[in-house]
Amino acid sequence: MVARGRGNSIPVPASDNGKHFGALLESMDGADVSFTIDDKTFHAHRAVLAARSPVFKAELLGSMAEATMPNITLHEIAPATFRAMLRFMYTDALPADDELGESPTEMVRHLLAAADRYALDRLKLICAQKLWEDVSVDTVAATLSFAEMHSCPELKNKCIWLLCNGGKFQESRVDKGFRSVGATVPFNC
Repeated sequence: MVARGRGNSIPVPASDNGKHFGALLESMDGADVSFTIDDKTFHAHRAVLAARSPVFKAELLGSMAEATMPNITLHEIAPATFRAMLRFMYTDALPADDELGESPTEMVRHLLAAADRYALDRLKLICAQKLWEDVSVDTVAATLSFAEMHSCPELKNKCIWLLCNGGKFQESRVDKGFRSVGATVPFNC
């Protein structure tokens, strides 16, 4: 006889991988690479970074010089942005808004740029969604330009949709930010 039914199910907890990997990042147990940005050093695990990012995989496990370096200096990313990106890579979660600093929208922009650079597609989409939630007639042109610059078609298409629907295009096209976007981002309404 097979026992089936609601009363016979075995509850399975939600995944807690993020909790465990986050603890691994905090403890630095087994860390085998570090990154220096300005005067800050971040310790990490090559295997975790390689598993999450094809760019890190090529750099840290491939034939590039970084594959054998115990410490890598980065220049084109801010320490706070790298910290948030690293935390995402271990936990698959974006920091809460109150952890994003004084200007959460600006930090999300920096994270989207970093996600684009390191091919972290999920982080890129999460950031795009957060930026989309803050888009207004006043910011849509700058956001459209930013989305174009960082190869984010999902955000770009949302901005174009906003510009082309509900009369928003007429309001935004006089904005000086839109004038600069019009020259760089081709679109038809």
